[in-house]
Amino acid sequence: MPIAKSLKKVEQKLKAGSGVHPKARKFQQLNRATLRERKVTKQKMERSSVRDVQVLRFRFLRSCVDREENKDKTAFTEEEIKSMIQEFISRDDAEIQQLQASRRPGRPSSSRQDALQTRREFEMEEFKTGFYVPNLLDKNIVKAFRDWNEEWNGMGLLKFVRIAKEGGLQVAEAKDGSSMEM
Repeated sequence: MPIAKSLKKVEQKLKAGSGVHPKARKFQQLNRATLRERKVTKQKMERSSVRDVQVLRFRFLRSCVDREENKDKTAFTEEEIKSMIQEFISRDDAEIQQLQASRRPGRPSSSRQDALQTRREFEMEEFKTGFYVPNLLDKNIVKAFRDWNEEWNGMGLLKFVRIAKEGGLQVAEAKDGSSMEM
């Protein structure tokens, strides 16, 4: 008989009224299923949080592309994309300065301020090595980006590049290891 891995299936096998001894085989099976369920849930949450961060980033870039002064542009230069990235990274600077000003001298920074500064430092480090953005240098990708439905599942139509602060443009790698064409 196969071993049940799902917590739901293991609980169904156990009788509702019967207690399980801590050293019993059924208890160990229930313990394994519970640990597996927690692990799977944690992995789902991590994947969804990464997706949410990327969607937030691309929504910001989309708002920059859709601005009134950019309505007529079919493609963007590397410098324009870098300025959009810099604007995205500095989106919380006013709140950081406000939190620093409201803090009494000699007091430690708040957890909110620490979180904002850590996120800003992480994004700046990513910008130095290569910031992951849609390839706005290509007019076809810009058109597809403007038509994007602002959800994770619609990003498959876009091609991406990494733009570094000093290094320039790098073609993003596809998930299978082959390089994506521009």
